[in-house]
Amino acid sequence: MSSSSSSVSAPRDQYEIDDQTVAVSLQEPRPDVQVPEALVHDLWQHQRFDTSGLTTTDDEPVRILDPGRPNADAGPDFQNVHVRIGAMDWRGHVEIHTASGDWFEHDHHTDPRYESVVLHVALHTDMWTGGLLRSDESAIPEIVLYPRLDAPLRELLHAYHTRPDDDTLPCAARWDKVPEQHKRTWIAALARERLAVKRDRLAQASDADLEARLQERLYAGLGYAKNDTPMATLAERLPPETIRSVAEPRNREALHLGVAGLLPEPKDLLDADRETADYAMSLRDRFRRLQVQHDIPEMASTSWTFFRLRPNNFPPLRIAQAAAWYDENALLASDPIPLLRTALTGDDPVADLQTALATTPPPFWRTHYHLKKRASEHDPSLGTSRRNTLLVNAVLPILLLDAKRREDSAQADAAIDVLHSLSAAHDKIIRRFRNLGLNARSAFEAQGMHQLYREYCMEGGCLDCQIGQYLLNS
Repeated sequence: MSSSSSSVSAPRDQYEIDDQTVAVSLQEPRPDVQVPEALVHDLWQHQRFDTSGLTTTDDEPVRILDPGRPNADAGPDFQNVHVRIGAMDWRGHVEIHTASGDWFEHDHHTDPRYESVVLHVALHTDMWTGGLLRSDESAIPEIVLYPRLDAPLRELLHAYHTRPDDDTLPCAARWDKVPEQHKRTWIAALARERLAVKRDRLAQASDADLEARLQERLYAGLGYAKNDTPMATLAERLPPETIRSVAEPRNREALHLGVAGLLPEPKDLLDADRETADYAMSLRDRFRRLQVQHDIPEMASTSWTFFRLRPNNFPPLRIAQAAAWYDENALLASDPIPLLRTALTGDDPVADLQTALATTPPPFWRTHYHLKKRASEHDPSLGTSRRNTLLVNAVLPILLLDAKRREDSAQADAAIDVLHSLSAAHDKIIRRFRNLGLNARSAFEAQGMHQLYREYCMEGGCLDCQIGQYLLNS
C-alpha cells in the first residue's frame, strides 16, 4: 500500500501472503477523507485532544472550562459552553465541523441563531480557517483539533465505527456481583467530589460577587438545559445593583424582558387580544425609558429556544419569575446570603429554603406564557420540583462556598444534610442505575451517580473506579 504525500507516516506491520512477507504501512486518513461529523462531536464532548497550550487560529490562548451539552434540536451543536479566550470569559454555543468551510457551506453566516456561537471547532484546516464570520459580520474564534488529537485519527475512526449501538455501562453484566454497600459508599464519595467541583467553579467570584453568582446560577436554573446559557447571559447583563435601582416591579419586569430581546413589536400584536396587547406595549414603553437610563445592550430574540418546550418553561414566563425575586421581601430584594444562612440553620431547613426560593409573577401571567397570546388559566408560580433543582444546583453550592470561605464546617455539614433530605430527580442517568437495581435514595446519592456516570463510566475510567476495581479483583 503506497503512502500519500498528505498522509501522516505510521508504523509498518508485516503480513504473510502465500509464503511471502509483505510490509504494509498504516497511514493516517488524509484531510480530504470523509470523517463523520459525529466523530468530531465526540472528540469535543470527551475532550479527546491536548488542551494544554491550546490557542485559536489567531494565537489567542484558549481554556475550556465547560465543553457544554450536545444540542439535539436545530441550532449550534453544543450549548452552555464556558471558555476563556485570552483574558475574557465567554458563555454561549460551539459549532463543530470537519473543516472550517462547512460554516459557510451550511449558511451559518446568514443565520441569526448562530450569533451566540463563541467558538468554532474544526478537525481540519482549509482555505476558510481563521476567517469565519457571524451574520453580523463579527469574527468567530476558531480552534483546529487534528494536530492535537490524543490518539491517531485512524484509531479514533475505528473506535467510532465499531462502538456498540448503545451506551450500556461496561460493568452492567456483572453489576450485581458488587455488594450494595460497596457501591453506595463509593457513590457517597463521588457525591462529595461532585459538590466540591461545583463549589470550586463558583470560587472564581470574589466575596462581593457571591450574590451575583447566586443570581446567575438561579437564572440559569430557570432556563433548564435549552435556555440556561441565555438566562446566565441575562443575569450578567443585569447585576443585582442595577435591578435594585429600579423601584417599580413592572419596570423591573420590563427591564428583564427588554434586555432579553423578548418584547414584541407592535406588528407582532395585530392578532392579540386587548389585554395582551396593552400589557406588552406598556412593557415596551417602560423599557424604552429605562434603556435611556441604563444603556444595556439587548440580547437577540433568536438566543432563546421555544422549540419542544412545555409552555410553563417558555422564556418570557421564566424571566417574569426571575424578576419577581426582586419584589419586596423576596429572595433577591437585598443580599440573599444571610437569609439563606438563616434558613439553612432553622428547624426545617428544606422547607425554609424552598420558601425562600418562592416567586410569583404578576396576575397577567396567570393567563399567559408569553406576550403575544392569551392562554388558559394556570398557576405561574415556581413549582416545588424546580425549587428543589435550584437548591441542588445553585443555592447549596453557593452555601458550601460561603462555608469554605468562612471556615464554617457546621454550615457545610448542614448543606450536605439538606441534600440527604431531598428526593432524587428521575433523569436518564438515575434511571440507568435504577434499571441495574440501585435506586438513588436522595439528591445526595443522585449527585454521586451523575459523577460516576460522567467522570468514570463515560470516560473509560474503570481502573480508577472502586466498582471496577472490585470486579477486576474478584
